[in-house]
Amino acid sequence: MQVMIVHALNHFGISGYAVEVLKVFPGVPTFFFLSGYLICSSYQRTTGKGLLAFFKNRVLRIYPALWVCILLSTATVFILGYLPTPGLNLSSFFMWLVGQMTILQFYNPEFMRGFGVGVLNGALWTVSIELQFYLLMPVIYYLAQRAKAFLILVFLLSLALNVYFRQHLDWNVMYMKLLYVSFAPWLYIFLLGCFIALNEEWIARIKRLEYKYLLPAYLLAMNFIGTYERNAENSINPVAVLLLIALLLKFGTAQLALPAKITAVIRNTDFSYGLYLYHMPIINVLLFTGAFSAGVNVFATVVFSIVAAMFSWYVVERPALKHKY
Repeated sequence: MQVMIVHALNHFGISGYAVEVLKVFPGVPTFFFLSGYLICSSYQRTTGKGLLAFFKNRVLRIYPALWVCILLSTATVFILGYLPTPGLNLSSFFMWLVGQMTILQFYNPEFMRGFGVGVLNGALWTVSIELQFYLLMPVIYYLAQRAKAFLILVFLLSLALNVYFRQHLDWNVMYMKLLYVSFAPWLYIFLLGCFIALNEEWIARIKRLEYKYLLPAYLLAMNFIGTYERNAENSINPVAVLLLIALLLKFGTAQLALPAKITAVIRNTDFSYGLYLYHMPIINVLLFTGAFSAGVNVFATVVFSIVAAMFSWYVVERPALKHKY
């Protein structure tokens, strides 16, 4: 939800102090940490069932909803009349479409540059990295059991690459662009999630830390280890990452006094993936049509994204997940 609102505010040109405050908990590092925790936990649960069970479950979680979103988004571009453009190469179009539906979601062709922000669904670059994490998970689990020293070295190398990119990333250099959308600079955050999944006693230790110390420490790290503007994006510094993880674990394991029916609904539904998938195509449609003011566009993004997420969960995701091992 936070990522959706921040993207909407940014792309519709709404700025100010309140907008900057919303960015205090960056979405991409949060996503990769939670992915590490959840995927490693899932792998542990399926270790006795073989790799096929793990990968089948992961495919069912990601691809059905992704494919439906891509097809609907692409159809919308045609319905609105943006495509086909003069001189559109069909082979290039189908190469892009196949890339979107497999593992090359970060690829964006020139023929899409005039629609909305210039990328049909710019949020999907993290799906590509998530899929790479799936492929790496058996290796990570093996190393965690048999070669911890080597895994620590991998962690440090990923951390070093991430820190290097904070200062020296050049989008005009192709190998840097490709490395950035690979697992390499993000693996250290994913491994932190795996560490917690494999050592859950750390959750109790972290829960003993008090907010009155954690929050000020986190805000200091966000503002004084590099600039807040850089840290509030994907390039958050490693110290702030550790403090962010501590806050996530404290808040995520807190017992909220909610009515039983609401608690049951929360446990049995998950609109997060649908919100993630649909919010950028909706933003692009609103930008392309230009029918409303910025404020109305933000509100419309939230409403339409929630409706799309509900559709995705009830019509696509939940039925697909019934086929998991």
